[in-house]
Amino acid sequence: MVWLVVFMHIQLAPDLSQAQVTDKLRQLNAGDRVHCFDVRQFNVAVNIIRGWRWANILVLLLGQDNQVIEQFKYQPKAQSSQQSEQPGRDRHLQDQEQVVHALEKVFAHCKQVGLQVVSFSDGLVVVPEHLAADPMALSSPEALGVNDYEAYTTITEQLES
Repeated sequence: MVWLVVFMHIQLAPDLSQAQVTDKLRQLNAGDRVHCFDVRQFNVAVNIIRGWRWANILVLLLGQDNQVIEQFKYQPKAQSSQQSEQPGRDRHLQDQEQVVHALEKVFAHCKQVGLQVVSFSDGLVVVPEHLAADPMALSSPEALGVNDYEAYTTITEQLES
């Protein structure tokens, strides 16, 4: 069996807003690269990747001849003795970060294809964007329910229990 692993790279145009850069970065996976030709975009990308604590994403600042001027790859801090005493907490934080990353990718994809995820009753439904504001459409055949495996709850449900 042969495995083919494809890594993606994105280029950040100098005129992109921070929100646009964030949207592009949400599409990345481990091993992907970000190519910047502008110092400001490089710094924005580095700050976002660092804030998200995404390891294994390479951000490159390239010159006019595509030579690497500067590069950044997030490296998690070495475990301190305090962290090693709390491995369960550290594992939960890593799990949270992975879940948030996955959800952000799903939401970015929904936006890209014109879908809206809506909280309806005690669950989530996915509808075409143009139907999201219509309460009747949320219970129609066009609305697909999301199986949340009891991992999703509303604040009201939390307060009632």
